[in-house]
Amino acid sequence: MHVHSEAVRRPALVVGDLTLDQRTREVRRAGVEIRLSPTEFELLSLLMHHPGRVLSKARILHRVWAYDFAGQGNIVELYISYLRRKIDARRPPMIHTVRGVGYTIRSAAPCPPR
Repeated sequence: MHVHSEAVRRPALVVGDLTLDQRTREVRRAGVEIRLSPTEFELLSLLMHHPGRVLSKARILHRVWAYDFAGQGNIVELYISYLRRKIDARRPPMIHTVRGVGYTIRSAAPCPPR
């Protein structure tokens, strides 16, 4: 019998050098473990399920916090800033803002040689 869900077969989401294991809830960038709060983990998981796609604040609020957009977009900005501090710290950025639209995650551009 072959009844494996995609989550069971491939628990890890990978974008560039960032991995998120949905079973163990471990996040690593370039092999280094990054500790996230449960909300940060859910937000990162949502972004990583849609790499390169811009997600609106309203969609993020609905999916991560389970309520509709009602002027609460600042909580999304706050948690995006928390993730940036942890994921992008001293590394090429992966989490990007698309002004007036939302947020996206994509593979970081390699650092230019010095």
